[in-house]
Amino acid sequence: MQSFNFAKRHFNPLVNRCLVWAQTHEWRGKHRFYVWMSAHFPQKLIRYKVKERFFSVPLTELCFWLEGGPNNYYLEEFIPFCDLLSDLEKPFTLLDLGADIGTVSSLVASRCTNLNNIIAFEPNPNSFTVLEQNFSQFALDAMALNSAVSNFNGKADLEADMSRANDHEGQIIRADSGAVDVVSLDSWFRLNPQVKLCSRVVVKIDVEGQEQQVLAGAAQLLTSVDSVILLLEIHPDVLIKTNITPEELFRQAEALRGFDWYVPIVSKDKKVDRTTAFFKQYEMKQYDVIGISIPVEQQ
Repeated sequence: MQSFNFAKRHFNPLVNRCLVWAQTHEWRGKHRFYVWMSAHFPQKLIRYKVKERFFSVPLTELCFWLEGGPNNYYLEEFIPFCDLLSDLEKPFTLLDLGADIGTVSSLVASRCTNLNNIIAFEPNPNSFTVLEQNFSQFALDAMALNSAVSNFNGKADLEADMSRANDHEGQIIRADSGAVDVVSLDSWFRLNPQVKLCSRVVVKIDVEGQEQQVLAGAAQLLTSVDSVILLLEIHPDVLIKTNITPEELFRQAEALRGFDWYVPIVSKDKKVDRTTAFFKQYEMKQYDVIGISIPVEQQ
């Protein structure tokens, strides 16, 4: 029944083909068209072909209209990230925390042949419905879980616009009677020993203010594997709202093991200077920052 209802959210093939063209090209009146379509078809999905699988995106999600669809999603940041992962050569596991509909997982899967498996967590039930269907198209082992990640196991309320097909900026507030499940990574893997990790683990963290808690709840995991790569969103608005700084996030990770930090959209080779405040080195705006664990013998 769920698959049938999900299929009804797609347009017929001819309309879908036109919408893919409209989203992936620049043309006069594009934004007005997006606004009109979003008002009239708020729950509809546009279906893309990504290599040999399908990938659906909410019609109402503006970023796909700005970036030219999911295959072109912020490539100035994610191509260097995927190149780094491909250079690992050996297999790795991707933990996609705050996966939304799975766009980052899809980019990594399509660009990194050494990706072994994906484990994704997404608390928003609207986003999760799309994520689960998108993951069903993957040829590799891809697991989607409708849960938030923090440093505790329990329940939370999700502050999000549930009228939207997806709201990837939702934040959780701990509440015993909340509707959202919350887990820590350490406890989840302890309770699910059948789920295996590669010795190289990549963790994408886009959890809208729960970054420190996620790291605290993954201490055992992050120190037990051979190497770790973090993709950490640094968002000024979220930092202000949660009253933390980039330096505090870096220190939280560095308390577990050594990391070198890079901002790929600025330079994929230049390290973040940890002796100087982050926003004294970089313009005050949102960044995806890559942390690469330093081998013990080099620390």
